[in-house]
Amino acid sequence: MDLYLIRHGETVDNVAGLYAGVRDSALTIHGVEQARRLGEHFASNGVKFTHIFASPLSRALKTAQAIESAQDDAAAVEITQVPELIEQDFGYYEGKPFHARSDPKKTGREAHHERHKDEDGFVDVESKEAMNKRADTFLDEHLVPLFGQAPTAEKRVVAVVSHGMLLSHLWRRILKRLPSKSVTVDPEVTAARGSIVLEHLGGWGNTGYLELSLSQQVAAEVATASEPAEVAAGSSSEDPNAASGTTEQAASSSTDQTGTDSSTASPQVLVGWSLLIRGIDKKDHLVGLKRQRGGIGRTAHNEKQQKIHNFFKRPRQS
Repeated sequence: MDLYLIRHGETVDNVAGLYAGVRDSALTIHGVEQARRLGEHFASNGVKFTHIFASPLSRALKTAQAIESAQDDAAAVEITQVPELIEQDFGYYEGKPFHARSDPKKTGREAHHERHKDEDGFVDVESKEAMNKRADTFLDEHLVPLFGQAPTAEKRVVAVVSHGMLLSHLWRRILKRLPSKSVTVDPEVTAARGSIVLEHLGGWGNTGYLELSLSQQVAAEVATASEPAEVAAGSSSEDPNAASGTTEQAASSSTDQTGTDSSTASPQVLVGWSLLIRGIDKKDHLVGLKRQRGGIGRTAHNEKQQKIHNFFKRPRQS
């Protein structure tokens, strides 16, 4: 199985620097072009998806639709909308600007939380435990069953189109499904990024994706994980917010970036499967893409808008 964990294209709230979790922020014109480029990139490189799962929020769903429509046989794959894949609920902060850090020991939002947590109408941010539970539900109901299906002649190729914070949690829950020392990193990834820590792969830029390849060494069987997956590669830490285009993710509280998992439940793993990390926050499809000038690219995309050449008649062919 090849698995792609993909973040949606740029949104109006991304550009404005606003918290947008469950808030349905629209893709910008530039974000739509990012998604189109992503779909064409997969198609031109022979990536044929057998399954596409997406958050029902429009920014993720429209990104998934761009991937689907670019497939050679789009009718062969349908998008499955999964509510558990929506972004973290930022509660009181939904639609509000990011808060700058004023205390070196606290994020801007943590300091703001201390000041306002006792006010009427304050709704706290969705907990890490709740997000882990949603990620586990998606894995149990949609992804893990694919491993138990009978072998087929064609490889299963799966896209999961979601949001920065949810994808970070989902990735860490996937790690818990794998046996110890079953995860390796492609040498090209290590050469480009240096040594990594599995729980801290970094953020997802807009339409950036984590590319994973899973293979079965022996007949898979379901068991209870006794220890998390490990990697033989280097173990130096990496700034989880270093990737460009991850402002929305960087604004989340520090507890969401540590990788520490406080869930007590032991997830089920597939014994005999191993995972190869082939790319982290890949954005090759965005090379050469420029934002439209005059602020046009930053505005919300309107499907009824037409490109300027549509207003001119084509000359008659003699």
